[in-house]
Amino acid sequence: GTKSILNEYVAFLDLAALPEGTFDPRSQLIVVYALCGFANLASVGLLVSTIGTLSPSRRVEVAGLGMKSWIAGNCATAMTGAIIGLVTFG
Repeated sequence: GTKSILNEYVAFLDLAALPEGTFDPRSQLIVVYALCGFANLASVGLLVSTIGTLSPSRRVEVAGLGMKSWIAGNCATAMTGAIIGLVTFG
């Protein structure tokens, strides 16, 4: 939740603040990979403002796709964690 709403940097700081032994090594690896993504609300703002500036006539279309891209990015990030869970052995 922290990664999606704020950003991955804050989520990594929260992960680092956890006591040693909270996660087993495999779980920690899955979480680290799941945090490595740029699907957060700030990224949506950057996407809409940058593409809107490059193509002002399509700004409304880009704004409509912003939240869809956020959802797709979160799904891709979660799938990265899931794949790491499948290929690592503990």
